[in-house]
Amino acid sequence: MPKGKKKGKYEHRRTELPYSSDEDAGIDMTIDNCSETSGQSDLKSNHDDAENEAQEKQEEKVLEIMEALSARSNAARAGAFVALRAALQRRAFDTLLCSHRATLADHISRALRRGKDGERKAAAAVAPLVALQIGEEGTEEFVAEVRPALTATAADKTASLETRTECCSSLAVLCYLMEDDVTEILEVMRVYETIFSGSYLKGDGSVKTSGSAVEEGAWHAAALEAWALLLSLLAPEHARQLLRSTPPGVARLAHLLEAPALDVRVAAGPALALAHECATADDADAAPDLAPHIDALLPLLAELARDSHKYRAKRDRKLQRATFRDVLKYFEEGTVPAASVRVGSETAAWESWCGAAAYGALAAALGGALQPLALRSARLRAALALADAPPADLLQRTHKLNKLQRHLQNNAACKARTLARNKNRDKRSAALAM
Repeated sequence: MPKGKKKGKYEHRRTELPYSSDEDAGIDMTIDNCSETSGQSDLKSNHDDAENEAQEKQEEKVLEIMEALSARSNAARAGAFVALRAALQRRAFDTLLCSHRATLADHISRALRRGKDGERKAAAAVAPLVALQIGEEGTEEFVAEVRPALTATAADKTASLETRTECCSSLAVLCYLMEDDVTEILEVMRVYETIFSGSYLKGDGSVKTSGSAVEEGAWHAAALEAWALLLSLLAPEHARQLLRSTPPGVARLAHLLEAPALDVRVAAGPALALAHECATADDADAAPDLAPHIDALLPLLAELARDSHKYRAKRDRKLQRATFRDVLKYFEEGTVPAASVRVGSETAAWESWCGAAAYGALAAALGGALQPLALRSARLRAALALADAPPADLLQRTHKLNKLQRHLQNNAACKARTLARNKNRDKRSAALAM
């Protein structure tokens, strides 16, 4: 041993122990390695087994959540609705929910009618997600039972403002995607108009300055955005007739530009542009009676686009100016700000106020479930202006888009590599011992 170097107390000694099995001692090492194809097949099989096991566990959890919807405690039922919404945003349970659609519709409608604020808000938030996952066969019955409860709660003054706001947004998405009866759509639009009419100007043309007008701004804005979204479902001639003969009309929409609540003003500008776009979709000169109203609004739109009042918050001023610059440019030059958003491996693009309103409402209601649901729901794909069907290779790669599934696949591959490595080490040890 060289001078100055002492043998360490914990020095590692490499030893080769003979393999204990006499059967494998004489196996040729060249035939031990599996082929690349069989290895990939084993990994795929392990991944499929892990994925099926994970899906079964998640379905068991969803069944437990659905049982909790019948709990006696209001807080427990509210928590169950929140947990159900989180589960539906992460994974698809089409087959499971299809067999429980009547039960879910009963739970949601009962919570909206009889529950307290937390439960009502959570039930309203989960309704669009359930409607998109229960299958086409049960959609009509689900909407027919849940829609009246959402409509009543959206206008219920005894409910909290947050609950009423959530009901307005969820009801709009539900009707936009699932409702085909124009009569029902018009009825819901009338309910929305009665809600945001609270932000109209007074009879003498002055602005309402009461505290309730400001406090209810988010509720009125949600109703206004929902009304505009449903207006985009109507044919151009029907939209023109509606704006001429039925409130709010262009004149009343203009009142909302002077509302004391920022949310209402920011919602009124795009709603006014969307109403004009819907009325002139088939012909730019099809609604000459709207032109005088628009010309009279241009000075007010220009003022809102350059608002610099110091008594307003800096963020509020920036948001208002950015919104009304686009609205003013649309009415002066006829241009609409184009936008595009990645939905998984696809792109949703729009060059209209209707497209922007649809994406904003759907993204807010569905959250993280927007991307996976867009692969399976034809109604949602049509609303996002995507292709009629997703590409075949995209469907094959769907499992790579889920973080949990990627984790399970990596675990299965790591386990298979560990087993193969240990097997090769045992064979090598036996060969060296001979």
